[in-house]
This record gives sequence, structure tokens and C-alpha cells, in this order.
Amino acid sequence: MGIVGSALDRVLRLRAARSAGRAAWRVHLLVPTRADVLVDSSRQVAQLYADRGHHEDAAAVLRSAEAQAKGAEARIELATARALAELEAGVVPEDLDRVVEDALTEADRYLDGGEVGPSAARLAGALAVCYHPARHFGTAPSPLLSDHRTFFEPFERSSAFEALLEDPRPRPRPHREARTERLLVLGYDNRHFIEPLAAELRAAGVEVRVLDLAADAGVRPLLSLRALVEARLRYGLDGTRPPLPEHLAEDVAWAEVIFVEWGHRAQVWASLVRGIEAPMVTRLHRYEVATPMPLLTVWSSVERAVFVAPTIRAVVEATAPAITRAGTEVHVVPNRLELARCEREKLPGAEYTLALVGWNKAVKDPAWALDVLAALRVTDDRWRLLLVGEQKPADSLEESFEYHEDLTRRIVKLRDAVEVTGFTDDVPALLQQVGVILSTSRFEGTHEALLEGVASGALPVVRNWPALRSWGGPASFYPPEWVVDSPQAAAARILAAKPSPPTSSAARSAQRWVLETMDWDVVRPTFDAVLLDP
Repeated sequence: MGIVGSALDRVLRLRAARSAGRAAWRVHLLVPTRADVLVDSSRQVAQLYADRGHHEDAAAVLRSAEAQAKGAEARIELATARALAELEAGVVPEDLDRVVEDALTEADRYLDGGEVGPSAARLAGALAVCYHPARHFGTAPSPLLSDHRTFFEPFERSSAFEALLEDPRPRPRPHREARTERLLVLGYDNRHFIEPLAAELRAAGVEVRVLDLAADAGVRPLLSLRALVEARLRYGLDGTRPPLPEHLAEDVAWAEVIFVEWGHRAQVWASLVRGIEAPMVTRLHRYEVATPMPLLTVWSSVERAVFVAPTIRAVVEATAPAITRAGTEVHVVPNRLELARCEREKLPGAEYTLALVGWNKAVKDPAWALDVLAALRVTDDRWRLLLVGEQKPADSLEESFEYHEDLTRRIVKLRDAVEVTGFTDDVPALLQQVGVILSTSRFEGTHEALLEGVASGALPVVRNWPALRSWGGPASFYPPEWVVDSPQAAAARILAAKPSPPTSSAARSAQRWVLETMDWDVVRPTFDAVLLDP
């Protein structure tokens, strides 16, 4: 394999030689080999392609190996890897359901034979396929959010999955006597919200230590999906918890409360690990609800969970019901947003300017914004749209490519009526140009960019987010008059705002609501109480 791998590594330097590399690999597969060697070598070669972004070629390598595999064990492992490569390439596998069923069947078989590691590997594969971002953040409806009961049906037939979710030895919840003075913050890579929160808490006299587990070489391997599933399965079987790494012991013992930002890998690991005695508070945003991490969390280890929106709470309570059974305290507290800084006088032309921020993802559905613009321009061609963010699409799903191509054609056809502004570090200045702020998304949490626009004095127009409509939608926490069900209804709301959208009573009322309800100066006491108070 070493010779084949290094040779192919050189071949991959030239894009034109990719097909030759695939052909060479098919020839290599004609040489008889053991099943384990076939699996390992195929996965290594596929990884070479994947590391260079050639996921289609990675899938082709694995598909060829899958066809050559003699035993069911090797074929199922290769099929799962191939399905993941296809999803990375932007294609939902036609046989996805069969791949998941086979992986779960193998997980059960291994567990029946007492082989926990291989069982966990198959469980992790099935979860990775089902929860792949391409299935939940593209143009097609998320199968989890659309029908979570059907989504979980194959898992509910699996004895290994049932064992995975057991909680045989709940960790005692410590009693808090006084307000917290020593806070340990655990994160994984994304520190966007951590740094300003830590700075404010320190300024208020709280001692804060921050650990980024993604930067910890001793912990990072323990936070892969495969490792977390195995640790969770072993705990579910007999209550065994993985040990706390020695180099973290002092920080953990020092903490009066542990705060886990993002309900993702760090949350699952912290809920499992042995040696944590301090109360744990965790916060969940939009992204995590479409991952298996809330499901894998041992919720009896978590004292309090903070959700950024009631819809996010509703989804997690339905798709990870252990949070309710465990008695975890749940709170809804919006994200940290300094909205008062967005109050500035509007510039001339704002009264005819719409804006959509972060438009380059299909989940934001900017085509819906173009539909609103088209409906307005029927009556007055002065209406224009600002699309704020990168021009390059941030999606990989095949149908998203077509979506962005069609979107580009529409933008070009509209010429000066649409402007792509790029990102800006001065959001309040940009918003001075904006009279109507749009939320056209399929799926959001609190949609911070929308709230900043409303705080600037722009009229809010919020699509009734399709993915969350059955979970309460935006009207569960925004004033319901903001929410519309169609581009035509959006245009009607805008045209009804007299004398102009940013000077209308509707915009002023919305601005007051945002500043009095969602600004961080208003929200922070509630957040601090959940985090720090006994």
C-alpha cells in the first residue's frame, strides 16, 4: 500500500491525471488481497483524494473497492465510507437507507459478540451518514426537522443504539451555595462568543479560564465522532466513564462551574468524562440541533442547558429526549448582541433598499429575497437589494450548485438592482443604507443579522422559516407581525409601511422591541444568573 499510496499522491498533483489515478486503482484491485487490507488501502487512497477536495474521486475509489469486497463485513464498511464521500461530493446516495440499515445491523452483531469497538464504529458511521450537513443545510428539507420520528426509525430497531443512549450511573448534581466566582469555559475551535463573554465576566470580578479542546493535542483525538460514540456506548453498557486527562485536572478542580459553549463535541465529552465534579452549564445554538451531539450527551451530567431560541429548545427536546428525562434545567436566552450601537441616521436611498446578510448559503435562500424584490419592482423600479457576504457559495450539495447557478443568472439579469457588497467590519455603517432587513432563511436560530438591522431602524420582514415552521417558527419569539408566508406577503408588508419603511411606525415599534428585549444590556443579567447563580 505504501508504494501505491505514494505513487498516487504524486499523480494527484495534476488535476488532469485524476482519471488515470482512478484507473490505476481499479487495476490494483484486480490483485487478490485480504478483506482488511482491501478496506484499509482503499480508505487511505480515498483519503488522499479527499484531502485535495476531490470527493467524487474518493467515492469512485471506495465504490470500486466495495464492488470487489467478498465478505459482508468489508462491503458494509466500504459502503458507509463511500456514502460519506458521496455526501462530501454533494450527492445524496441513492442507497442511503440501505447503507444505514446495514451499518446498524453490523453494530448489533458486533455488540452481541461482545466487540464494543467495532460496534461503535458502525454506529458512528450510521450517525455520520444520517447527520451529514449536506442533508440538513441544503435546499432540500432536513429529514430530521421535517419528520424526526421517521428519521429515527432505523435507529430504534437497533439494540446497539438502544445501549448507546442508556444512562446507568448518573453523576450526582452538586449543590451550589453561592454565586460563582471561578468559571472554567470549555470550547471546541469556535471562540466567537467565548472571548467577549469571558472579558465581561472578568471585568465583573469573576475569575475565568478558557480551554479550547480543539487546540489540545491530548484531548482532540478523543473528540472525534468515532471516539465519542465508543465512549458513550461503553458508558451506556456498564457506566464506565473515560478518565479526565491529567493535564486538565488542576483546571477542572479549580472551577466552581464549568460552562461549555456550543452543544457539540466538547459538550458530549465533558458530560462523559470521569473526574468532573463542578456543576455544568452548556449552551446550544442552531447548528448543533442537526448533529448527533445532543443525542450523545449524558444529560444527567448537565445542570443547566441554555438555548438561544425556543425553536432550538423544542427541536432538541424532541430529538434528544433524554434532556427532559434527566431533569436538566432548560432556559432560553438570546445571544450576546450589542444592538444599541446600530442606531444611526439612515442615508438617502435607504427607503428603497432591502438587505440580506450572509446570503451565500443555500439555507439563507436568497432566491426568496429576489422574489420579494421582483414583486416590489412591479410597482417601482427604484427598489434595490443589497446582498452582504462573499460571492462564492458556501455549499457542497449538488442541488445547491444548481441553485447558485440559477441565482447568479437572476442577479446578472437584474443588473444594478442587486449589489453584492462583500463582508464588512462596520455593520452599523452598512445598515445606514438599509430600509428593510430581510430574513429569508429556511432555518435559523435567533438570526443576529436580522436583529442588528431592526436595531438600525430598518423594517423587519421575516419569512416563516420552513424548516422550523412546525417547531413554532420565528413567531414563537419575534412579534408575529414581522412574519410572512410568501414573497408577495413580504412585498405587501413593505409597501404598507408609510411614509417609507424606515420611517414607518412599524419600523419604530420593531426597533423599540429589539432594543428593550434583545440588546445585551437587557439580556445579560438573565444570562449571568443562569450561568453564575446557585
